[in-house]
Amino acid sequence: MALFSRKPPLPPEHHAAWWSFLDCAAAIEAGRRVLLGTLPTGRVEPAPVPVGVEAMRRSIEDVRSWMPDWDLAEIHEDWQDAATALDTAEAALDALLEVAAETSELEHLLEATTGVIGPLDAFADAEKAWRRNWAPPRDRDRP
Repeated sequence: MALFSRKPPLPPEHHAAWWSFLDCAAAIEAGRRVLLGTLPTGRVEPAPVPVGVEAMRRSIEDVRSWMPDWDLAEIHEDWQDAATALDTAEAALDALLEVAAETSELEHLLEATTGVIGPLDAFADAEKAWRRNWAPPRDRDRP
């Protein structure tokens, strides 16, 4: 018995969904990076929190419009978790702005920022679901 079994390749009819999912994950990651760049760490003056909040809000808006493109029956539960995570993260943005208006202490800002970015780990979980089911195409195969 083999220790590792090969996953079936992603069916060609799902390739567009896979690429759309990757676009969503990249947009979420870009928003996260900007938002994390607002935290007061190190010696460099951070970007203002509202800049990070707006970047994350735009990322969520973009991703929300692309979500239907990768809703497949085989991973619908993970898709739904990601869709719910967008709602949760978006709702937490206002709380982060409130905290930033009251304090610039890292501990408080980090806690509020985690309320935004933590739920978005659902996209990493969704990627695991893709990879559990299939061997996705390589980036070099992207149209």
